[in-house]
Amino acid sequence: MKNFLRYLSMLLVSLALLCVVAVRVGKIPFPGQVGPRFDAEISMAHRDGIAAQNPQIVLLGDSMVEENVDTPALSDELGQSVYTVSYPGSASALWYLSIKNNILLSPNKPPALVIVFRDTIPTSPAYRADGKFVRAIDTLAGADEPLLTQLAYVNRVNPLEKFAKQYFPLYEFGFQIRDRVDFYVRYLLPRPLLHCGNRCVDAAVLNIFNFRNLIDPTADDPIAQAESVLYTDSALDFYGQLDQSFLPEIIRLCKENGIQLVMVRGKTITFADVPPPAGLDRYMRNLREYLAQSGVLFLDLEADDRLTASDYIDRFHVHPEARGIYTQMLADGLKSVLP
Repeated sequence: MKNFLRYLSMLLVSLALLCVVAVRVGKIPFPGQVGPRFDAEISMAHRDGIAAQNPQIVLLGDSMVEENVDTPALSDELGQSVYTVSYPGSASALWYLSIKNNILLSPNKPPALVIVFRDTIPTSPAYRADGKFVRAIDTLAGADEPLLTQLAYVNRVNPLEKFAKQYFPLYEFGFQIRDRVDFYVRYLLPRPLLHCGNRCVDAAVLNIFNFRNLIDPTADDPIAQAESVLYTDSALDFYGQLDQSFLPEIIRLCKENGIQLVMVRGKTITFADVPPPAGLDRYMRNLREYLAQSGVLFLDLEADDRLTASDYIDRFHVHPEARGIYTQMLADGLKSVLP
């Protein structure tokens, strides 16, 4: 017992000294920050694109927007110019930043903003905001993003982990080491051997792991497991999640800038062979009700039977030859609600 206590005391003292050294040499700020630290640089590519094209409609979403919608054809069908903002793998946190830090900063604000989403993503602020998605979020986040930090990161952390992140520097240092190792593994060798820089490597990784190159998904694949967080009892409680989501702020920003917001539930085949989760229909009814009360237009493409499972590559993306049908479905819906 004495040996154990001696070992424990030495371990605690060593950890404390390591923490002090890490803070003193500037490796880790103290007290720490619960969420990620973002740099001040913000990519303004879409702000500049909107300013240059002055579109009547901005279409915002994840890869479903880019892969399923033929933007020129949609524009022709609607008789209005359309500009597409697509962030593969994105969710509500990135959409909020895109609106606040890009779309609304354009001198030519669009009359209408159409957001294509899936199921409970509008009220799931932490979904696809952590891990590998932090780097994408950082491209649109400024150095000070209190709402983003609170909703996407702080609210999801339990008190013990919050304490560790703030007052136990080595806890956060472990994540820095992981990120540094990932950086070297991913980028160090391709540059001298293949003359391939960071952007080149990122493009290659996306191409290799593109959904078009993957085998048909199974019920227990990683994508399905990651998606499961959208269908928990808490995620399906619309009004329980609403105040802790980006949706009210997105609506407020659009209203203040005279932009008509349109929320479109995109069609997927997530539940083509299995019944949808209990509570999903109730969630969609509550969402529709809230949006109507908030002056937001709503479209639901899920029930449209012009596309079947055979038209899809995976749960979310259609084959190239089916893009015309998906685009027509979206155009018909938008024509029914937009002036």
